[in-house]
Amino acid sequence: MFTAGGARARIPGLVVCLLAAGLGADVLGGCSNSGSYTLQWRFADVFVSGDCGRVGVSGIQITAKKTDGSVGDQRAVPCALGFYDGSLDPGSWTFDLTGLDASGRPKDPTNAALFGQTAADSPVEIHTGEHAAPIPPVLLTPLPQCQDGVDNDLDGRVDLDDPDCAGNPDSPTECGATDAQPCNYHPPGVAQPDGGA
Repeated sequence: MFTAGGARARIPGLVVCLLAAGLGADVLGGCSNSGSYTLQWRFADVFVSGDCGRVGVSGIQITAKKTDGSVGDQRAVPCALGFYDGSLDPGSWTFDLTGLDASGRPKDPTNAALFGQTAADSPVEIHTGEHAAPIPPVLLTPLPQCQDGVDNDLDGRVDLDDPDCAGNPDSPTECGATDAQPCNYHPPGVAQPDGGA
């Protein structure tokens, strides 16, 4: 729908495009029909440096989907950044985020819903030359400790190789009877009393 407010919002973009055309596309890179957006993510209740490593995630795969369900863009970005600024063609988009391990594979390819999250309940509207309305930060759910690929209790054993998991990949913690007290449990977003990571 055309509105006076919408027209005013697009005028600065048109001015930049006209200037770019006058200077030549090589000077300003030309004009595009795309608009921009920002996605943010975090683990647990707070995002602090180091959370990604504590849950065995090195990257975040961002999948932008059109409203018809087709994938319009997919990219992997470093997890520790906590945000990504991107651009897309105008239209209605949804975003799915999935944690990637150190080799760039999804953390649990057999259960993408366990880690993948939708960034918005309703589609995000992208308009030419405009930044999309703020998108609420995505709260990522880490895998249970007995399947996250991390030695959470620092005993040299990982996941099902740790007797404390008792062969159960859904066990929430690797801390247990075989660990000295107190167990070196490092949950994401929780500062350690000794200042360690």
